[in-house]
Amino acid sequence: MDDGDSGAPLEVMDRLIAASGLPAPVSVQTIDSDGNGLDNRLMRAELTDGRMVVMRQSRVATTSPRRRVDFLRANGINTPKLFASDDAGAALWEYISGQTLADSVANGTADRTAWRRTGAALAELHAVTFPASLEGTIDADSLSLRTTDPVESLLDNLAASGPWVEKHRPRLRGALEHVRCFIADRATQIRTARPSVLHGDVNLLNIVVNEDEARLIDWDFPRVGQPLAELSALDEHAYLHGLDGLPSSFFEGYDRPVPRDLLLAYRIVGCIGWLASGDWEEWDRAPELPDAARSRLDKWHQRLLDWSIGIPEVITTLR
Repeated sequence: MDDGDSGAPLEVMDRLIAASGLPAPVSVQTIDSDGNGLDNRLMRAELTDGRMVVMRQSRVATTSPRRRVDFLRANGINTPKLFASDDAGAALWEYISGQTLADSVANGTADRTAWRRTGAALAELHAVTFPASLEGTIDADSLSLRTTDPVESLLDNLAASGPWVEKHRPRLRGALEHVRCFIADRATQIRTARPSVLHGDVNLLNIVVNEDEARLIDWDFPRVGQPLAELSALDEHAYLHGLDGLPSSFFEGYDRPVPRDLLLAYRIVGCIGWLASGDWEEWDRAPELPDAARSRLDKWHQRLLDWSIGIPEVITTLR
């Protein structure tokens, strides 16, 4: 949403607070100055009763997420409470106190308890399952599901990355053929996994940890798909924030079987697919992207490139 008037966000917040029936704010603070809000402006308000709320205002007009959030919460998914929203991209949410997992990793406070709670939060989400082979998006007012062969999806995604590999990483051809054969050999196991609700944008910036729990925030892209795809994405993001990957304490909290070789295969396909995508060029051409966000994305891109070089070594576990 383009609001040339600098006062517009405050006006929008006041309107949403009034529409929700909440008491008036006593203070308002912009909280995305570090560039974490790639797609949204973020503002936090303290209300007269002491409660905190956060307004997310999309940079482009988007439909109200009300029905989607109601569907998720009705099925036991612990999203933040949505107080009010409009069809222009603004929504007023419950504020989840604590630190993002990204900040906790950066300042060294992401201990085993924080990771176990993060694993438990993902397990709770992935426990909401769907019949085999159904995948698709959870849209603002509908479910768009279709039957999908997860093996074919993995192989198609790997094949689609071929032109990028030929241009930028031709030495990976043999290693990626090994991955392709591994996926084909494990086809039955992959196909029998039940799809579940996925957050759809799981990363350390979208997980808040405090002394009681870990919560997933920013539910813009929920979908139905393979839990291993989401776990591999989070494993990759842990690496992007300077770790080797998800620590063992995460899997203790997840407390569900996770075949590590399949997790690695999903991560390889996801890594190469992301490198081959148009995301990086799109972000390069986005003049409104905050400098801090641009710097973070540049570092992520380089770490992905560095990790891809080591794929021939890590695939020795894929047998």
